[in-house]
Amino acid sequence: MMGKLLFHAGQTAEAADRFLTKHRLAFSVLLALALSGALALYNVSSGPLSNLNDIGGWSNRALFIVMSAFVHASMLMLCALLSRVRFSRTALRQVILTAGVYIMLLAINQKTYIYVNVMQPLVREMDAGFGTGMRAHSTLSAPAKLLVYAITRGPVYDMYLLKLFAIGCYLLIALLVVRAADCAGLGVRAEVLLALCMILPQGFMNAACSALVEIAALALLGAALMLRFDSGRIKTLAAPACYGAACALCGACLLALPVMIDKKKWKHQAGVMAGVMIALCMPAVLGGMPIGDAAGSLFGAVLGVPVYAGGAPGIANLIPRAVVEEIAQYAPILRHLPEIDTLTNAQEHYTQMHYEIVMRGFAWAGLAAYAGVWALVCSWQEKPVLHRALALTLCALIVCPGVTSGAWLAADLLCLYAILADGKLRLPACLVLFATMTSCSYPMTEEVMLPMVYAFVLCLGALLMLLDVIPMGRGEESHD
Repeated sequence: MMGKLLFHAGQTAEAADRFLTKHRLAFSVLLALALSGALALYNVSSGPLSNLNDIGGWSNRALFIVMSAFVHASMLMLCALLSRVRFSRTALRQVILTAGVYIMLLAINQKTYIYVNVMQPLVREMDAGFGTGMRAHSTLSAPAKLLVYAITRGPVYDMYLLKLFAIGCYLLIALLVVRAADCAGLGVRAEVLLALCMILPQGFMNAACSALVEIAALALLGAALMLRFDSGRIKTLAAPACYGAACALCGACLLALPVMIDKKKWKHQAGVMAGVMIALCMPAVLGGMPIGDAAGSLFGAVLGVPVYAGGAPGIANLIPRAVVEEIAQYAPILRHLPEIDTLTNAQEHYTQMHYEIVMRGFAWAGLAAYAGVWALVCSWQEKPVLHRALALTLCALIVCPGVTSGAWLAADLLCLYAILADGKLRLPACLVLFATMTSCSYPMTEEVMLPMVYAFVLCLGALLMLLDVIPMGRGEESHD
């Protein structure tokens, strides 16, 4: 009797799944509206948006809740459009995205150092007029300034608008990764990648905390990589155009240049990229920014995510900046350093001068190491371009002291691309993702899951795998 009941229940569930899958799009839209509406109602009562410190009254809070619900619902509907799987898996993806939205909204009130000292002064300059904002001194590129101006002209406090924009871009990155996973035929692993994207450094509340518009560059880079991955089904101009826009917003995206340029069509692709970058600079030039400054800003701007928020396991972050008495855990090591500042008869302790001297040494050593890896990679003939690009990128991020943590966010996207495109690269790519994820701290308490030194060791191990010093094992065939 029980067996018959289970058999009939299984048949009923199968029939229901077939019916729901047949009308997947309609039911997915209904689920998207239900999930976004439920989160909006929760925000009205006691959710993350129930107490916004600087919103300016209930009417503005209601407007912002509606705006966040619109972004949430739009991304859930886009998830349904991009997915080509059963309704049950589409629904699971929408639930994962909803959980990610809730997590990122938890930090919507958090004012970080980078917002107060980088973004807010620029926005205040823009309040005086478009031309004044374009001419204001900032580390942002000219197209990024234009984007900031467009976002912050809304009726709600600019910090909330910037954070909501960052959350939307981050969700788009996750959806592009899932789309590429479906194209690769990874099955249920696509949902695993989606869950992974919710806890990468550029997510897990950091998107809501930092309020950086350069996250749009990562979204465009993700679109370019996805189009490159699925190049047989798209037009040639789409990928270089998206990549050119990404590089215009953030110079760190240039790390992906070897992957995006095809040897046979590199002149055509480079022309498209350069044309897009120049076109995006023109509004700032028309607003009064000198053309030389606008062009120079394209290569000087990087994602300014602070180390504690981004997770940057490079060699520079292993070197202490303060005296021994302030950093007790380094005392046993630094006591063995000889007195360096003999001219001023300084005390035998580690000072900022010692830090600068050590950093100069590491800079030269890093340059030598990178030159050696570059020569080795150039000698490879049988390796796919993605393997070479990932090795060079990871080496640069590890050994170069001047690399910011924002550059690691672009490397994370390259690692996700490697997981999808080449099975042989999955182990080192996952090591890098795990290292950056666990060395990224909780924004409010600055607690980390993994100390920076261990994250550095994991990234170094991944680099040694890419250089064939440590065997990676056999993987699936590359898509390149």
